[in-house]
Amino acid sequence: MKRYTTKWMMAGFVLCLCFSLSYLELKAQQLNLDNVVKAGELTLFQEVQNENAYYYLTDKPKLAKDENGKPKFSFLRYVKNVRSGAEEAELREGEGGGIVHAVVELSVSEDQLQEARQALKRIDPNAVIKGPVVYRSGTIALISSFANADGDLTKQVIGLGKAPIIDGQQAAISVQLTKKGAEILWESFKTSTPDMSISFEMNIDGYRSPKRALIEADFEQVYEHKNFQAAVAAPILAAEIKATFDDLVKKGAIKVTQVGEDQNLEKIMETAYNKLLEMMFQPAGGTGTPSLGALGSLTGGNSPSLLDRATTMLNTSRAEARTENDRIRRENTAERARAEAERRSAQNQPTNENPPAEGTAPAADSDSTGGAVRPDTRYHARRPSAPSDDIRSFSPTERATAEPTLQEEVSVPSLAITASYEMKRIRQHGIFTIDLNKYTSDNLSMRFDGNFGELKCTSCFHQVNLDDELYKQRELLAMIDGANATDFGSFINFATVSLRKKHQNGDYTYDEVRVDRNNFNKEGNIFKMLYGWKGDSDRSKWMEYETKTSWSFFGGHSTNGEWTRADVNAITLSPPYLSKNIHVEADPDIINEKGVRAIDLKIYYKIGDHEQTKSVTLIPKRSEFSKQVSIIQPKDATDFEYEFEWTLAGNKKVSSKRMATNSAIIFVDDIPENN
Repeated sequence: MKRYTTKWMMAGFVLCLCFSLSYLELKAQQLNLDNVVKAGELTLFQEVQNENAYYYLTDKPKLAKDENGKPKFSFLRYVKNVRSGAEEAELREGEGGGIVHAVVELSVSEDQLQEARQALKRIDPNAVIKGPVVYRSGTIALISSFANADGDLTKQVIGLGKAPIIDGQQAAISVQLTKKGAEILWESFKTSTPDMSISFEMNIDGYRSPKRALIEADFEQVYEHKNFQAAVAAPILAAEIKATFDDLVKKGAIKVTQVGEDQNLEKIMETAYNKLLEMMFQPAGGTGTPSLGALGSLTGGNSPSLLDRATTMLNTSRAEARTENDRIRRENTAERARAEAERRSAQNQPTNENPPAEGTAPAADSDSTGGAVRPDTRYHARRPSAPSDDIRSFSPTERATAEPTLQEEVSVPSLAITASYEMKRIRQHGIFTIDLNKYTSDNLSMRFDGNFGELKCTSCFHQVNLDDELYKQRELLAMIDGANATDFGSFINFATVSLRKKHQNGDYTYDEVRVDRNNFNKEGNIFKMLYGWKGDSDRSKWMEYETKTSWSFFGGHSTNGEWTRADVNAITLSPPYLSKNIHVEADPDIINEKGVRAIDLKIYYKIGDHEQTKSVTLIPKRSEFSKQVSIIQPKDATDFEYEFEWTLAGNKKVSSKRMATNSAIIFVDDIPENN
C-alpha cells in the first residue's frame, strides 16, 4: 500500500512540476516588441536580455482534430416559437440564436521551423529559436458574408468572444450568436464554399525599446471627449478607443514630445495608448466578452449595436488598408523605375579601377541575409512614406548595383476591433507624464485570420426547435470565460458548476461539472450537462433551470455562488477574481542620479480575508526601469497597497511608507525625504 501511495505522490509532484514549468516559461519570456525578424514563413521576436535568443509567433491557425480525425468544431442553431400579442402584428419568425465552439491549433510545422533556423543563421550565426511566443490572452471575431439589399456581398461580424489559451499551443473558442448571426452562418454552410473566417487578436507581453520621447495626457480633457462620455453607460470597442485617442492628439489633450528623430512614431503612440487604456478602462464584464444581449441590442437612442459597430470598424480598417496599399504600390513602382534608371546609368559608366578592399561592409540598404530580414512592421496600419525598417527581399541579380527600397504592403490593420471595454468607476486626474527613454513594459495585439472553408462533418452541425415535442432531453453547454490554462496553474485550483432542475411533477434532476486544468485542456473549454422530461407539460417552464458555481483558489480561499435561475442554452462561468496587470515604472535619470542599485517593490492585495503579497525587483545596471506584474482582484476592485525600497551604495536602504492606490501604473523613482 505504501508503494502505491508513494507512486501517486510522485505522479502528483511531476504533474505540479510540469504546471509550474509551463507557468515559469510564460513569465520568463521577455520579448523585445520592437525587434522583430521575418525568417522564412515565421515571425520571430528577440529576447531583451539575450540578443541571440528568439521566439516564433504561431499565427497560422487550423482546426484541431480528435483521435478519430474529426474536427473539433460544433455549431448549434436553435429556434423558439413565439406568439404575438393581441395588439401586435403577426410574427412569422421565432426567436433564436446559436453557439459555435471550436478548438484551434496555433502551431507551425517542423519544416517551417527548420527553414526559419537556416534563414536566421544567415544574419546571426549564434541565434537560437527557443520556442513559441506564449500568448497572454486572445479575442476573436467570427466573420461571414451576406448579400445586402443591393445584392453585394458584405462582410459582417456575427460574433465576438474570448480565445482561452490551453496547453499544446491551442485556443478554445466559444461564441454565442444572435438570431441574425446564426442565420447568416447556417446559410453560408449550405454552400459549397462556406465563408466563415475567424479573426484572432492575440495579446503578448514584452518591452518596447528606449525611445527619446515624452508622453503627456491631460485627463480632464481626455474624459470630456464625447466618445468617452458615452462609454460611461455602454461598452466601447478597442478600435473606438484608439480612434478617440487619435482625435485627442489632434486636439492637444494628448501630447508627444520627441527629442531628435524617431522614424516610427506609430510605435510611440501605440505604447502611449496602451498605458492610457489600462489606466482608464477595464475589460467589459471583467473579461472583455460582451453578453449576448449587449451584442445585438442597441446601446441607447438610435446608436448601433456592438456587433454593428464592430462591423463598421472592420470595414473601415479594410478600406484604410486598401488605400494604404494603393499608395505603397504607386511609390514602389516609382522606386523601381528610379533604381532601374540608376542601374542603366551605372552600366554606361567606366569600370572602377579601384574596387573596395576585401571585407568592406556593404551599403546600408543592401540585403545579404538570404532569407531572414529585420525588423517586421507588417502589423502596422500606417507607415511613414519612406521608412527605414521595412522588410526587403532581393534576388542576386538585383543586388549588383542600385537596389529599390521597397515597402511591404499592409496585410491586415494592427488595431484591435473585437476587444470590448468599459470605463473604470474611479477616474484619473491631473497630467499624466511618462518618459519612454528606457525599456518600457507593453503589450502587443497580433492580428491574423483563419478561414476553415468546407467542413465535411455532418455531426458537427445541429439545429433544434426548442418547442418540438420530440425535444425532451436538454443539453446545456458551460464554458469558462476570462481564464486560460495557465491560470489553473497559477491561482485557480478548480471550478464547480452545479445544475438543479425542478420538474413539474415535483422531481429534481441534478448534474455537476468540475473544471480543473486537466479537463480544461482535454475538453477544450466546453462542458456539457443535461436534464430530461418528467411530466413537464408547460414547455416554457421546462426551459427554466438553476445553476450555482463555486471556485477554489490558491491559498485556501474559495467562493460559493448562489442558486441562479436561467433558461439560456449556454452557461458562461466567469471567475470572481481576475488577473490584473500593474506597470512598474522608474525614471532612469533620477535613479542613476541617486545612485540606486536595486529597487524592490511589494504589492499587497486581498483574496477574501487573506492578504497576498507580490514582489518585483528592478536592477538599473541591467537597464531595468520598467516591469509588469499581475495581481488577483475581484472584477470591480481597483484598490491595493504597495511599498518599495531602494538599495544604494554600501548596501544602504531607503524605504517608502506603505501607500494605497488604484492606479494601473506605479512610479518607484520618488521617495519622500521624510521617510
